[in-house]
Amino acid sequence: MNVNEQLTDLERIELTKKSYDELKLGEEIVIGNHHIGIVCRKVHAEDGMRAFIISNPHEVTILFKGSYGIKRGNPQTWRDEWLKTNLPILRAMLSHERRVPSQLKSASKLLNETISQFKGKQIYIYGHSLGAINAQFALANCHHPEAIGAAYLYEGTNIWLLFTPKERRRVALMREKIFNYVDIYDPVTLGITETHHMVGKLCYVDSEPMKPIKQHMWGGYLFNPDGSVKLREIDQAFLAEARSEHKLLTRSGDLTEFIEKISSADEIKKMATEKIDRMVEHYPDHSSLAKLATLFKSELLKDRD
Repeated sequence: MNVNEQLTDLERIELTKKSYDELKLGEEIVIGNHHIGIVCRKVHAEDGMRAFIISNPHEVTILFKGSYGIKRGNPQTWRDEWLKTNLPILRAMLSHERRVPSQLKSASKLLNETISQFKGKQIYIYGHSLGAINAQFALANCHHPEAIGAAYLYEGTNIWLLFTPKERRRVALMREKIFNYVDIYDPVTLGITETHHMVGKLCYVDSEPMKPIKQHMWGGYLFNPDGSVKLREIDQAFLAEARSEHKLLTRSGDLTEFIEKISSADEIKKMATEKIDRMVEHYPDHSSLAKLATLFKSELLKDRD
């Protein structure tokens, strides 16, 4: 059995967190008592897409890195991760336009290159936040779905609306191999659904509300004694959240106009507080817009806890 198959949910999250570290080439990655492999490639694409490739004699692990907060990052990471990637994705979803940021394409290229480089080995994919978004698009454009051992995605926006019919069919082939973890109180998990209109199988996390950044960084996750994540069945809270977000994402509004015009933290503060607050008052589906407001005011302006 491949080592990735032996990890508990808790250990897989610890492995995913490694994507935020500055891993070095040749570094040995060990989680618990499991030797994941050696870092054989670290990727920092021109568009800001970052990932690590870890290999052992039997399998390959890809860690797609998520976003830093503005305070944690620098002008380049802010530009690459937010202005050029996260915010355009949100704008495209709200305006029903297929506009794919460069980072997603770079992630897709990396996955296919890795499959070609390590022919015959199973590929295991991990991603959190922006890393989960990049992983979703990479999987949707994977040339060899049979090479995917499994994928574990955490707290990423559901980008199903941006996929072509061909991409949707491709991820459908791998649905049983992809585990998509969603905490409904996390403001980044926009577009959640109880249907198959998502990448992989929904893993609905049993969580409670807390500070947004802590929530986003797995703060609401609880674990069973065996290390598995506590999940819950689809309930009314989930369905209400999904319906509210579906309403928002199927409505074209002036929320989309300002997203790509932001050029400084001061402008973000001013525009987010004024524009989003006005729209929260204007539209009846307060819960989904309130979720967006939390995303802009907290995730963009603060570092993760």
